[in-house]
Amino acid sequence: MRAYPSGGAYSVAKFALLGLTKALREELKEQSIRVTAVLPGATLTASWEGADLPPERFIKAEDVAEAIFGAYTLSPQAVVEELLIRPQLGDI
Repeated sequence: MRAYPSGGAYSVAKFALLGLTKALREELKEQSIRVTAVLPGATLTASWEGADLPPERFIKAEDVAEAIFGAYTLSPQAVVEELLIRPQLGDI
């Protein structure tokens, strides 16, 4: 959701996926297919191994999973279009 120096390729990929998700939402809503863009911030996964940051600075993967499940379990009349989750202390 935010561009940063030396992150051009990463930013392009993320912005493109968000656009694709929005297009899919429009294309599939008449078939009652709900499409949600999931936008997690720094999540404590193996990709952060070796980072010199305390685990408390990251989102727990379980929190992301629970948020997705919550969006999934809504009634068929509701859709979470974007699910933005960030670490409590802000982006890393």
